[in-house]
Formats: sequence, structure tokens, C-alpha cells
Amino acid sequence: MPPKNPFHFNEVKNDVLLLVEGIDDARFCNAILRRLGRTNVQIAFVGSKDNFRPFFNSLLPKSKGFSRLRRLGVIRDADRNATDTLRSLRDALTAAKLPAPPRAWETEHSDQLSVTLAILPDESSPGNLEDLCLRSIGNSPESTCVDEYVKCRENVGTPIANNRLAKSKVYAYLAVGKDGAKPGLRLGEAAEAGVWDWGAPEFRSIIDFLQNL
Repeated sequence: MPPKNPFHFNEVKNDVLLLVEGIDDARFCNAILRRLGRTNVQIAFVGSKDNFRPFFNSLLPKSKGFSRLRRLGVIRDADRNATDTLRSLRDALTAAKLPAPPRAWETEHSDQLSVTLAILPDESSPGNLEDLCLRSIGNSPESTCVDEYVKCRENVGTPIANNRLAKSKVYAYLAVGKDGAKPGLRLGEAAEAGVWDWGAPEFRSIIDFLQNL
């Protein structure tokens, strides 16, 4: 029998809960929380952006231990439009009668629960967690290798689709990584392996978000 996924949600176990889209996001955030020494945050992934609404409306309030929940953090990719993503999250929270922060990276309170939202890579740009990681490597020599790979794909007539570009670049970077090649690692596994430079200013907002949950 395969081991149970530690980020699968079946009940509220702590008074602080972090919700993310997928398993990679969960592992990425878990790596940061471990570095921060935060052991009181339960992390759960909902599976896709479309699952946040039913999670807020039904699964979460009906779950065992919900009454103990005091702080809820939610992280979602902006995808094509950060404003639309914020609106979608706010609408889902409001429909479930949960606090709905007016802006990303802010907190809204009720008598028993505080909710904080984060949208990646930032509060206004389109993109996702992969884009945030790409920003962190900036103009490093390895990023130049990644750019050359993308150009090569274009030159042979097989350009990478825009909705896959950031993900493709991240995995190309992991294959030529700064601390030695780490091919085969997923983004979250790379975070656990210490690939990303947590001191990079691009990670400051998400680190502060997780520290303050």
C-alpha cells in the first residue's frame, strides 16, 4: 500500500490551515515552513483551482475539527489574470460566509477566523509559482542556459506553448542546476532539496506570508 499523502485533507488538525492548489505547492510551502521552524501549520492541497469553492462551501465547514480553526491561509496561482483570481477567491469565500480579504497579501477577520490570501507570482502579474521561482534565478548563468534551450526549441520549429513556458523553464533549470544537475525533481521536491535560494528578494513576500500565518 502506498504511503498516505501528508497533505491530503480529511480533517482540521491544527488551528492554522494553509490551502494550496497542488502537491508541488504544498511541498514548496512545507519546505519554507520547516526552514522557519513553523510546526503548527497544517498544509492541504485542493487539487485544482476549481476546487476551492466546494472546499470552502462544504468540505471545510463540515470537516472534523473545524471549530478549532483560527487562521486560514490560501495560496493560488494568478494564471492569466491576478484580478480575476482574487475575485474568484473572494466570491468563493463570501458564498461560504467566510472572511474575504479585499486584496491579495491582506487579512480579513471574523470573530473566530482570520483569512489571508496570496496570489502568485505577485498581486498583479499573470503567472504562477514557476514564474516566481524563475524570477529568483534572475540573470544567473544557469538561466542563460535555460533561455538558450527555449531558443533552440523555437529554431527547430517546436516552440513551447505560453501556458507551459514557465514550467518548462523551471524543469530545464533543475536539469542544469546551480548546485549540480538535479534532473527528475519536481518543483516541490527541489524546494525540499534546497535548490531554491530562500534569501532571494523574490521569495520575501511568500516567506513573510507563511511566517505570519
